[in-house]
Amino acid sequence: MASPLVRIVNSTFHRTPTGPAFFPNLTFTIPSITSAKPQRWSIIGPSDAGKSTFLQVLQGSHQCTPATGRTFPALSERRRYPVSSIGLVDFSTRGAFGEAVMGEYMSSRYESRRGAPDLTLRQWLERTALDLPLYTDNFDFAAHHASRAAEVSLDAVTTGLRLTKLLEQPVSTLSNGQGRRARIAQALLKGVDLLLLDEPFMGLDPWSVDQLSELLRKISSPEAAADTADISSQVVLSQRPQDHLPDWVTHIAYLQNSRVLAMGERENVIEETARQGIVIGESSEDRGILQKVYQSTCSSRPEDTSTSRASKSRDDDTLVEMDGIKISYRDRDILKDFSWTVRRGERWGLFGPNGSGKTTLLSIITSDHPLSYSQPVKLFGRSRLPTPGTPGISVFELQSLIGHSSPEIHQFFPRALTLRRCVESAWADTFISKPQLSPTAKAAIDDIFAAFDISTADQQRAFGDCGVSMQRLALFMRAVVKKPDIVILDEAFSGMDEALRNRCIRYLEDGLEQRQALIVVSHLDGEIPRVVDRWVRLREAGDGECAIFGRKDSET
Repeated sequence: MASPLVRIVNSTFHRTPTGPAFFPNLTFTIPSITSAKPQRWSIIGPSDAGKSTFLQVLQGSHQCTPATGRTFPALSERRRYPVSSIGLVDFSTRGAFGEAVMGEYMSSRYESRRGAPDLTLRQWLERTALDLPLYTDNFDFAAHHASRAAEVSLDAVTTGLRLTKLLEQPVSTLSNGQGRRARIAQALLKGVDLLLLDEPFMGLDPWSVDQLSELLRKISSPEAAADTADISSQVVLSQRPQDHLPDWVTHIAYLQNSRVLAMGERENVIEETARQGIVIGESSEDRGILQKVYQSTCSSRPEDTSTSRASKSRDDDTLVEMDGIKISYRDRDILKDFSWTVRRGERWGLFGPNGSGKTTLLSIITSDHPLSYSQPVKLFGRSRLPTPGTPGISVFELQSLIGHSSPEIHQFFPRALTLRRCVESAWADTFISKPQLSPTAKAAIDDIFAAFDISTADQQRAFGDCGVSMQRLALFMRAVVKKPDIVILDEAFSGMDEALRNRCIRYLEDGLEQRQALIVVSHLDGEIPRVVDRWVRLREAGDGECAIFGRKDSET
């Protein structure tokens, strides 16, 4: 019988010898992929439950008491070490592809032509899989057979993860879903026996969730382990309670406050937590706008979504006017001949698969995209560049008129700033410059913290010391506190606990003024405010089809 990969017996863990204890008296086992009764685990809990810490414990991090309470039997038998045999992919928004690649100015990921330092996906995978310097040139990956990583075929990994067509694309231009698959490929190329994935489905469209879930099912199956030509690894996921629960998951550990609340076979844990009022898996509530969005097949014209009020509106009611924009990366069209008008009072949903161009489109509006200067776009009735008799609109003026929360902002926001400084930065030109706060602004900041019951002491917590859910809340408050003309929420609720997300949505639904426009990007109905009543759905990049426009009250 195959020995387990990880065995923990009646152990407690600490970050430091005198630090607080977590997961007291834990007994937990991860069996080998070839065990007689295969187990596939999902670690579930709210954002502050300790899921990431639990995965770190399985990887071998943190101090274990007693010291012999955590062992790795299957690895010890093969004289392998956890550090090289267990891969933890946390999909962190900071440094996902190495600071040298991702630590540049935010808009650089959108450039159509990049300088020499930009790495292709092939280069990044080849070099990071073997722990080489990112900028090592002329390295022959195929000839490097001394490392176990070289025994895992790059072609096999990239084919299985649907990355082959992206190998020559700069990593800085990968979409969220593509980047997640790339991080998984990186771990698999190192030949890991255990793959720990921290919330792998967050921010993915339903199609990408299904594809990634099927891939993880395949590589963690006994059949894959028995076939030397296949990629195989035991897989453990972490998830939020409301996330999609793959049907191949056999066991669940439900965490709360860095303790295991329930653990065991899938159905038993679901029943046990349900008795405590905890729902695991997707909600049974009625489907929202997305069902109609993805059932729509007619390519409506943009003007079909305009109300009679909007069609008769004054020129100054038009906030965004795009007329045939085109964005390409290395001869690959992302957006082509795209037109869209956003007016005051309109509540838009922007939908489409990962990589279809949603974030690129928003970057044109916020002017983070370098091509926003040359595209046929007017913002607040003006172009970015000056025209005879009319000055151009500056990026600082745009920032004062647009409230924006996105994974990119989350990625680059300074972790040392307090939560209050985060919200105050809505009145600053940059994240770290001093905000210009009037008495009215200070009152608005006090009011929004009070609305979410955040104490004065908690307002002084460092952004980086807070959980993802609280970080996303602070960035949401930053986006809406100033009552800007346009509120853009690009996956703003991804990573939030369900209760906090619902409070944010109620705040939007009750607090948006008629003069404000709203644009929301999400792949989940529960993250879309009910006030969103019109949409634009982008197609898969490069498929040649035009975008679809629609309204909630129109026929599909």
